[in-house]
Amino acid sequence: MNHVPAALTKKPRLVVIGNGMAGMRTVEEILGRAPDKYEITVFGAEPRVNYNRIMLSPLLSGEKEFDDIVINTAEWYQENRIHLFSGDPVVEIDRARKVVISKSGTETAYDQLLLATGSDPIMIPIPGHKLSGVVTFRDVDDVDTMLKTAA
Repeated sequence: MNHVPAALTKKPRLVVIGNGMAGMRTVEEILGRAPDKYEITVFGAEPRVNYNRIMLSPLLSGEKEFDDIVINTAEWYQENRIHLFSGDPVVEIDRARKVVISKSGTETAYDQLLLATGSDPIMIPIPGHKLSGVVTFRDVDDVDTMLKTAA
C-alpha cells in the first residue's frame, strides 16, 4: 500500500478528487492567487493528464490529436509540485481520519478536500441501448471505442 505521509509538508494539504476541467481550473486559480499556499495532490480516474473534453469531436474526426487537446501536461503538474495519481480513482473518504483512499490503496491525508468528479453519461433505457456499437461520448476512451467500432 502506498502512503503520502502528512509529515512531508507544513503547508495545508489540498486533495482534489477529479482531474477534469473543473477541478484543474480551480487548482489553476489557487496557484495564480497563492502558488505556495498548499501541498496539492490530485486523483483522477482516467489514466492521463487533464484535457479539454469540449474538443472530443475534433479528436473523433481526426482534426485534432490528443496532444492538441491537453490542457495541463505532465510537466505542468511537476512544475507546480502537484502529486498526480492518474488512473487511480478515490474509492473511500475517511472523514474521521481526514484521509482519502484510492483504488490502488494509496492513502493520502488532507486538510482541505475538493470534490470535482464531473459526471457520467446516462444511457437512456430504450430498446437497443445495450447493443454492440452503442456507446457514450464523454471521454477519450469513448472516442477510441467509436473509432474501433467504425473501423
